[in-house]
Amino acid sequence: MKYKIYFVLLVNLMAFSANAQGYLLVRGKVTDELTGKGVEHVHVKVNQRNIIGKTQSDGTYSIQVPKSKNATLVFSHTSYETVYEPVSMESDTLQLDVKLKLKLEKLPVVNVSDEPEVVFKSTQINIADYEFHEDNFLFLVYGKRLNKDSEVYLVDAEENIIAKHFIPGEPVELYCDYMGNVNLICKTGIYRVMVYGDQLSLYELPLESFNQLIKPVVDTLEHSLLFSDFMRQFPRFKYYAFDKKDTSVSVIREVVHTDMDWRYNFEYHFLNNADKQFAKRMAKRLNGYDKFDVAAHMTGFANSFLFEEIYAPLFVINDTINIFDHYEDKIWKYMDDTVLVDSVSFDYHKPVKKNSWKKELIMDETTGQVYGLFQKNGYYSLKAINAGNGEVLSEKKLYHQFAEKVKVKDGFVYYTYKPGQSLTKKFLYREPLD
Repeated sequence: MKYKIYFVLLVNLMAFSANAQGYLLVRGKVTDELTGKGVEHVHVKVNQRNIIGKTQSDGTYSIQVPKSKNATLVFSHTSYETVYEPVSMESDTLQLDVKLKLKLEKLPVVNVSDEPEVVFKSTQINIADYEFHEDNFLFLVYGKRLNKDSEVYLVDAEENIIAKHFIPGEPVELYCDYMGNVNLICKTGIYRVMVYGDQLSLYELPLESFNQLIKPVVDTLEHSLLFSDFMRQFPRFKYYAFDKKDTSVSVIREVVHTDMDWRYNFEYHFLNNADKQFAKRMAKRLNGYDKFDVAAHMTGFANSFLFEEIYAPLFVINDTINIFDHYEDKIWKYMDDTVLVDSVSFDYHKPVKKNSWKKELIMDETTGQVYGLFQKNGYYSLKAINAGNGEVLSEKKLYHQFAEKVKVKDGFVYYTYKPGQSLTKKFLYREPLD
């Protein structure tokens, strides 16, 4: 079954590559608005995609942007205001020069409690989920019950509601796919959230195609789509690179939860002789399953509380594939899609108290910085991880206890929170990570 799903995905990827439109090469120079001098180390990023570049010492840059209907470049620097620049796809190359404004230096505000900034608050609605859209927000909101009176909001940084749209189903979450599109996941359907200026619309996507073609794809490089055959009931999976030019598929790496894999396979030996024979016969009928897979599902182990789901995320940082393997304690680094060029050891996932590691890594889409999510006594902490050497650079403890929907953007951590035993709604907060 697992390999059948992989085959369907492969066929769909081939169809996708046949329609691929290639890349746009964007070159330009980033300068200080006042001095006219080039600004070094400006992050140049394709919005909501893990394609990141940097300006040189003279402020020049170049970056390849996948051709699509809409694309935006994000220019960010710690000393300057972030700039969003839409790009035209009418040619194969584009000259785009950008001027940056220095951030206004504000006097520190005396705040005894150091409470975080409220990004959005309302006496009428709760924020169930959110995603970033350039310098605005997309909110999944509801009044009293998520399954009764929910809507999608487009909101700007000043808390102004630009647009809203009803939801034609029972919502679950907002999901940003590898192409940077925000999708509304409902219990019985999936809808693409489209923003055109101050207009908001939803259109339904084929559920089966979305699950087979979109969700397994992790990211994209210039010539490849990166995807996995991950299924939560299995203690191992593989990452693949699909070449859009020649439609070939290469294995990047197989990740194995070694301890869980041993327990998973041992379930076969718990079966009596008759059940072992049945497992063997079923494995022959079910393409992609072996007798150990059948046995683990016969005993219910793969769906029991004893089974621990494998977690080894992949991030593309500056054209380098980084696989965070929490079972080999390594960051595996690949160039040219499948060439292993380095490995870095880490131990951030082995704290004194094992339950403090939440098995979640979050990447700042603007800067490319990766953070590990930890929890102690109901308080989340974010640890900045150096992908170059695996060490923890810094740690930030969130102000509020039992925060939800933790995300990171442009050096800030965002989360939703509702004070316990209060009548207030669930607000969106943010705190600086520095």
